[in-house]
Amino acid sequence: MKQEIENQDMPELGELVLALVTSISSHGAKVVLEEYNNMYGFLHISEIATGWVKNISRFITVNQKVVLKVIRIDSARAEVDLSLRQVSGEDRKQKLLFVKRYDKTRTIFDSLQTRLKITENQKNQYFDMMEDQFGTVYSGLEELIKNGDKAFDKLDIPKEVTTELVNISKTKISIPIVNVTGIIQVTTHDPNGINLIKDSMSEVLSNKSRNKLEISYLGSPKYKITVYAEDYKTAEKNLTSALEKIKKSMGKKASFSFSKEET
Repeated sequence: MKQEIENQDMPELGELVLALVTSISSHGAKVVLEEYNNMYGFLHISEIATGWVKNISRFITVNQKVVLKVIRIDSARAEVDLSLRQVSGEDRKQKLLFVKRYDKTRTIFDSLQTRLKITENQKNQYFDMMEDQFGTVYSGLEELIKNGDKAFDKLDIPKEVTTELVNISKTKISIPIVNVTGIIQVTTHDPNGINLIKDSMSEVLSNKSRNKLEISYLGSPKYKITVYAEDYKTAEKNLTSALEKIKKSMGKKASFSFSKEET
């Protein structure tokens, strides 16, 4: 899916587009594609739904925005034929999310231009650089929020621009957080067992990375451990690392077990 959705000449065959319904007839619906300079498109009645469609207005209405699939392209007339029935619920969800994120990135770059008084050409140049490097500008901004200036090491973008992008993006983009949780059971007959356990837990907490980790006491011999991260793979990795450190710190002086809680 293309990041740059403005000022494109023609969509691609099979591409998902966001269309505005302008009129409805007995044969289908006429639409315009705002992503493509209001190019005209037609949604034939046979492509609205599976089976016989008696009343088109039951499925779409004038001025409604719908996600459609490009099934034919007439380059000479600059028109496309479209399908609604070939768009799955997941297709629609992903396209709307893509458009929402694209609009958000444009708003962020407009704010950047206003704050730093950069030219339109500079703004678009930085936008294109990020698109080339990260696939989508939104992904680039997520990396910038998570990793700071080093995320843009390969890009020829001034530091003042990246700093301002971080400041603006943090108010517009929320990085999703997931967590994995489990119960640790630790028992020991060591006379200094309580302090031994406490020191083991404290060591893990003091060595945590930017991904958050919490340990809470549930009553002897149980402790609840929760690891937060940006994705489950990272959370699982950090949880495993924390458990190994606790177990190693306790050594042979205690028995150790762990059971993961299902989310």
